[in-house]
Amino acid sequence: MGWFNWFRRTKPIVADSEGKSPFEQAKEILSQDNKKEDIISQKMEEATVELEKFEEADIVEEVPKRARTNKGTYKSDDKSTPDVNEAWEGGKSPKPKKKTVKVIRKKKK
Repeated sequence: MGWFNWFRRTKPIVADSEGKSPFEQAKEILSQDNKKEDIISQKMEEATVELEKFEEADIVEEVPKRARTNKGTYKSDDKSTPDVNEAWEGGKSPKPKKKTVKVIRKKKK
């Protein structure tokens, strides 16, 4: 076999066990892909569910307020009832905020 004949040679057609050529095999694979896409799109349509919108409700965050007397002054807490704080409306006081500590560095001499 000469150098130029090597380039001119034809590749043998490989057939599968059923005798289909590679072109026919490729056509079958591509048609299966299209079928898969059709099946997936059908299943997606079947699986879609429309949800109703929730009623729009006002979001209210309750901020604890200090309880006041008839004159408008702040009420004090009754220490005899440890589970209820009368100084705040609702009976619960807000959580204390974290205190920040300022660090002052001294210069070395």
